[in-house]
Amino acid sequence: MRHFTKYLFALLFASSAVFAQANLQEQLHSAFVLEQQGQFDQAITTLKLLIDSHRLGGSDLGSANIMLGVAYEAVGNLIEAQGALERALRLLEHDPQQVSQYAAALQNYARLYGEVGQADAAEIMWLKALKIRQELCDHTAALRSLTDLAGLALSRNNVRQAREYLKRASDEMKLASDLIGDDFAVLSETRGWLAMAEGHAAAAVMEYQGALELTERIHGDQHWLTGWEHMLLGKAYARAGDTRRALANMQQGLSILERALGSQNPKYFIAQMAYSKVLDQTGSHAEAARLRGAADQARKEFHGAQCVGCTISKAAFQ
Repeated sequence: MRHFTKYLFALLFASSAVFAQANLQEQLHSAFVLEQQGQFDQAITTLKLLIDSHRLGGSDLGSANIMLGVAYEAVGNLIEAQGALERALRLLEHDPQQVSQYAAALQNYARLYGEVGQADAAEIMWLKALKIRQELCDHTAALRSLTDLAGLALSRNNVRQAREYLKRASDEMKLASDLIGDDFAVLSETRGWLAMAEGHAAAAVMEYQGALELTERIHGDQHWLTGWEHMLLGKAYARAGDTRRALANMQQGLSILERALGSQNPKYFIAQMAYSKVLDQTGSHAEAARLRGAADQARKEFHGAQCVGCTISKAAFQ
């Protein structure tokens, strides 16, 4: 799908009982800050030490495992991400006081399944999370579920269903009172994806430009999410026939992603492949083929080292 949970942590910390213990609060908040900054390896170290200390219990342990799963997914360690999210689900599933946290775990587990191309499993979990959130009258969380479901529909080329999900997300937005900037960025991003699917490249450029400006304002111009938005905007410019702006945005995006995540991160591989397609359009066929081949090989080696057949879905880059 699109980004992983760049807006999860505000939801987690808004309701978590971890604030009752100052030292644990500081450590979890430290991990939260590291993840917001894109420093996922450091966040993993902090969270593992905290979980292994056995000082957390119940919902706090569930929250820490959700965060750990998100961080592992961000660096492409899908096996560890799966394990952390499964632990979170087991801890939270039968706790009637932590229903919203359980829905957050489902939401993130669904994203992991979406990343590896298991769309049917992802859909089941997203729909379950949506049902819980609607029963809780949590309009902000429901909007997030609906946006993810719209992305899933678009990855299946089901434009009509995606449009319906986005309409419902817009309705939830009117009722939500605690939206954050990233919510608007992701919604604009998904609208851009829909515009691309409908053949409206100029509209897609406007939506992606808006998402980029929001992300720069929230996270700064060197955050990996900003790099990703540059890639999306570049793809829209290419579809609109403006290859000069397309290449410029994608080159900037790749540079930011390499600095922020490193050249061995799976999201960097996906971005390289997208860039190679635009290069091909401009006539640089040899360079495009070289870059595409190198990125595809690196991607296969990265995921082959941890599980057979575990590869990020190409629909992740939309």
